[in-house]
Amino acid sequence: MFSELIEYALTPCPRYARRMGYLYESIAIRARAARCRAAWAPHQERTRAVIRKAMGRCKQRRRAVVLGSGPLLDVPLAELAAGFAEVILVDIVQPLGSRWRRRLPNVRAMTADITGVAEQVFRVARDAKAELPRAEPDLFCDDQEVDLVASVNLLSQLPYMPVEYLTRAGEHASEKIEAFARDVVTAHQSYLKRAPGVAAMIADVEMLTVDAKGNIIAREDTIYGTPAPRADEEWIWKLAPRPEIHRLYSYHRRVIGVIDMKGKN
Repeated sequence: MFSELIEYALTPCPRYARRMGYLYESIAIRARAARCRAAWAPHQERTRAVIRKAMGRCKQRRRAVVLGSGPLLDVPLAELAAGFAEVILVDIVQPLGSRWRRRLPNVRAMTADITGVAEQVFRVARDAKAELPRAEPDLFCDDQEVDLVASVNLLSQLPYMPVEYLTRAGEHASEKIEAFARDVVTAHQSYLKRAPGVAAMIADVEMLTVDAKGNIIAREDTIYGTPAPRADEEWIWKLAPRPEIHRLYSYHRRVIGVIDMKGKN
């Protein structure tokens, strides 16, 4: 706990992102990943495998962009760095202590809000009269040197912190917040179809509540009722085996892997 407090204090982070909870969530995810290392390992390897397959479809290998890079637990970074002239790791919070900074000179980190609207949400959250922003992400869309874009376990998470922040503020109707969340999810998928190069996506689309006998007792859509693209692969991520969150239930995610979003429905 003490080390996490130190990390919270020292990690560079935009003020709005810190206030909205992005930094706290980033540190919490890393802590859960450590506690659930064995349960997460198959999901992490399946994620890396989809990215490798997307690499294999690239006609050129100039620049690769990883969206939602986080602590790099599910990114084949060494392979990307060896295969591309440059690798850019994009996230709203860049964790401290990344060892790649010393040994992979062609890799760089970029702190950015992938939705393009989080800071606007921060500004209007307590203004009931203000309209919630529309997501129109365009990072790297005009960069023809990009040959690979990988969205890594990100789709359901993009609206999560803004929705939580708006809900806590209590000024905007739940219907407006839900519509905002759907817009963010839809906009991200559209963005990947516009992005240059091969555009891979790994995303959870459903949360499963599982009892001690392995029975699924509840299902919940994690992408706000928006349609998911046709998957090339699908698997279960054992996100929180009991008693991580609940002593009786485990919480799993159904994950899809799309090697290239171009041409997907």
